[in-house]
Amino acid sequence: MSPLELSIPFTLFWLAVLRLFRGHIVFFWFVAIPGVILHELAHWFVAFLTFGQPGFVSLIPKRVNGGYALGRVPIHNPRWFNAGLIGLAPLLLIPLAYFVLHYGLPSQLSWASGWQMLATPWIAAECLLECLPSRMDLQIALKSVFPATLLAGFLYGCYAQHLL
Repeated sequence: MSPLELSIPFTLFWLAVLRLFRGHIVFFWFVAIPGVILHELAHWFVAFLTFGQPGFVSLIPKRVNGGYALGRVPIHNPRWFNAGLIGLAPLLLIPLAYFVLHYGLPSQLSWASGWQMLATPWIAAECLLECLPSRMDLQIALKSVFPATLLAGFLYGCYAQHLL
């Protein structure tokens, strides 16, 4: 069995473990902090690249609407052309999870590479756990439905062109 084939059950295991902690905010925050950092950095970088003027990232949990926001990035310039991209930025963690698994695993199994077989699926699971935009992210993205639709059409066109 190759390391990549073996990493899939490990990734699913880490996803299940991380989901178990969701009900306990303090424990969940400690185990999910790498994913929260990646989620907020995705917002920050996309906001920076699209002139959204991102503020400082805050990773202190805050109670909002009966739940918790584990991190925040204030966006000072959300406009019609960048709000959708900023709100949907955590979706970039899906390909990141793939790249982490593809390039982070050892080429063959050995005792020396055992830590990689545990750590790499954990980071991929963190990416997959935090890849979904939050309710607040979706509210920001709705300010920019037209550009998001154009982007979706462009991506579909690239996909369809690849199939021909």
